[in-house]
Amino acid sequence: MSISLVVSPKVKFPVKGTMKNEAGVDQPFDFTLTCKRLDTEEIQAKKSEDGSYVYVDFMADVIEDWSGVKDGDKQAVPYTPDAWQALSKIPGVAALAWHAYMRENGAKEKN
Repeated sequence: MSISLVVSPKVKFPVKGTMKNEAGVDQPFDFTLTCKRLDTEEIQAKKSEDGSYVYVDFMADVIEDWSGVKDGDKQAVPYTPDAWQALSKIPGVAALAWHAYMRENGAKEKN
């Protein structure tokens, strides 16, 4: 038996989350990232000396584009490395993006 898979060099996926507003109400948000697809060895090579990942830096290396990121006036923000750095200053955003990337980058069970 053989397996034949064509693996795209890019992966596109949603990042979804919530943030509480001043009234304590969850405000949902979502955006889509287009990233370079890394293989297992490339992912392992991005670990820091203590064996963990720095989510902001990891994602900065793989993000190529995004959609759905808007400014305070609800205008689309084009992807740039500086825009990613600004977005990732919101606590938890880089971790959400990293977890979504790790979930969507590889193979998954099919239902």
